Amino acid sequence: MAENKKILGNCCFFVSLRTGSLLIALFSLLFSMIGAAYSLYLGLIGNLEGWPDLIIDIVHLVLASILIHGVRSENVQLVNIWVWVTSILVGITIILGILIIILTDSLIGAIILLVVSVLQIYFVLVVRSYAVSISSLLPTPV
Repeated sequence: MAENKKILGNCCFFVSLRTGSLLIALFSLLFSMIGAAYSLYLGLIGNLEGWPDLIIDIVHLVLASILIHGVRSENVQLVNIWVWVTSILVGITIILGILIIILTDSLIGAIILLVVSVLQIYFVLVVRSYAVSISSLLPTPV
């Protein structure tokens, strides 16, 4: 069976993977809370785009909470849930960015989506590397 290897040794050149993963989770929690509040506001004033955005923000809020708990408790399964679900969401975002380029004239919006996706891919690599590092510390079953 192939051995899992860390992709990155640290986050942002000088921060440990654990600290980087926790910072990623905390910033994600903060931004999803702000986004959820804004989306709720939009929905309440009659903007129908606010409601789907609220659902997306709630998903991100739950994912951030899972990652915070996973990092604090060094729970590999919780950290890996964040990695897998976030990877899927990034893939969807990239597809949406490509569709926006093809179907609309909003090139700037698509570029912003793709740049954010690249940053999110880096975050996934940091958190995955952290998951691999803590899974290597677990005792192997006999």
